[in-house]
Amino acid sequence: MERLRSCTSSAVISKLKSAFARHGIAETVISDNGPCYSSEEFRRFADAWDFTHITTSPRYPRSNGLAERTVQTAKRILDKTMAENKDLYLALLEYRNTPVDNLQSPAQLLMSRRLRSILPMTGKQLQPHVAPQTAVHERREACQHRQQTYYNRTTRPLSHLPVGTPIRFWQEDGSWRPATVTQHADTHRSYYIQTRDGQTLRRNRWHLRESRETSHTNSTQNTNTHASHALPLHADTSQHTNTHVRRIHVEGDRRPNRKHHSDGVVKC
Repeated sequence: MERLRSCTSSAVISKLKSAFARHGIAETVISDNGPCYSSEEFRRFADAWDFTHITTSPRYPRSNGLAERTVQTAKRILDKTMAENKDLYLALLEYRNTPVDNLQSPAQLLMSRRLRSILPMTGKQLQPHVAPQTAVHERREACQHRQQTYYNRTTRPLSHLPVGTPIRFWQEDGSWRPATVTQHADTHRSYYIQTRDGQTLRRNRWHLRESRETSHTNSTQNTNTHASHALPLHADTSQHTNTHVRRIHVEGDRRPNRKHHSDGVVKC
């Protein structure tokens, strides 16, 4: 955990360089779509330091669940140390020395040894011991499989959306706006969509509902063609104002209360 005095790309890059210098350059860095990560400066940094940068679905924090969970843990540690007027770094030391999820502590998994702290500890406990990676991965996979099994009991997989599918996407104000799927994103269950005003957005499948309405362009052309054949040249069209108003079928106007089916990669 590092302290950031600003959220600019330069500040984030400086902290990442420090971490990479201690532990080596990561092969893949996963982040949200914040301005500090989507800038040209960060893209050049990823190219220069030779790592792959992957962004998660916008407005869908669960796609970056591990980072979000870590942030919550860090906030709880900060709140408790401030409330009790304790040393933050001692709290972080004990957190890194504590076993989690039936595995070794974070310090043991990273450095193959316990860290000396103010708690009583024998010299034997401080001796380095390399944890068998195969056993660690097996226990972790078993835990994830158990969580996946319980989660899938009340979920169902969402259907795939081909390119060109008319959809409605959820807005934070609770409304559903019409759009069309234009491209599948690189990450799982993520799509690029185009709104009626020409704006291109990236959204997770959770935000999208397939619509029964036709695309805006085809609808306009069909309406104009039908109107030119149906109405006389000098007819009074005032009585036909609402003749070609289409009913749009969207089930529900509230925020989607749906869950994804877990197939091992749904959190990406």
